Amino acid sequence: MTEAETFIAAIIAQPDDDTVRLVYADWLAENGQPDRGEFVRAEIELAQSLLNEEIDERRRRVLLDRRAALLKRHKAVWLAPFLPFAKESSFERGFVHAVEVPALDFLQRGEKWFTLTPLTRVKITELHTWVPTEGRVSCGPELFASPLLSRVTSLDLSGLELTAGDLEPLAAHPDLSRLRELVLTYNGLRSDGATLLAGMPQLAHLESLDLRSNGITDPGARAVALGAHFGTMKELRISKNSIRNRTWALLEERFGPALVG
Repeated sequence: MTEAETFIAAIIAQPDDDTVRLVYADWLAENGQPDRGEFVRAEIELAQSLLNEEIDERRRRVLLDRRAALLKRHKAVWLAPFLPFAKESSFERGFVHAVEVPALDFLQRGEKWFTLTPLTRVKITELHTWVPTEGRVSCGPELFASPLLSRVTSLDLSGLELTAGDLEPLAAHPDLSRLRELVLTYNGLRSDGATLLAGMPQLAHLESLDLRSNGITDPGARAVALGAHFGTMKELRISKNSIRNRTWALLEERFGPALVG
């Protein structure tokens, strides 16, 4: 393993630690990649500025302008391993953190991506693929059983026509302990799907769940309200479903201000 690969591996292993990123930025500057190092430092400072209300807005504008200039010059190279599934907004603290990708491409390329960058957020844009001898085939069973999901903190599955049956392999997944955000809007989970999710111990660390527009009725909403594994929930969205006031009150009692819509 090269010295650069050792740094990348350490960053991937500690995605929340900015210290190793800053050390890597210094190494880049000392090893012929000053722009890459400056980009990492600028993005980290920008991210930290969001937590500091006293930040000098002039300094922030300088950082934003410099970030834009560096991306204009280098984005084709820096994004190359992830194209066409990543874009400028995919960068976070100097590295590609997010991709929007069909399930088949994620299954085929994800393992490599996880060795190149601290990838944490995945949006699946298409669940099906075309097989000449079979026609339109779902990649759902393979995706939802994939060990790649054990590395993801945010999984967006919105608008994929998912049913409760489609999620059964996910309910059997051995490790979703890093998952903090799950987006399932505009699917067809209905109450059976909501009940399935409510019974998943793998979601014990989930902080944000979006179930809007899924045809969920009172039985599914009650299952969510009584779910034993949602103790860390900070944000639940379950509106645009046929939930009566009495059941909504049960959700409010359970989740309080975490019930946001």
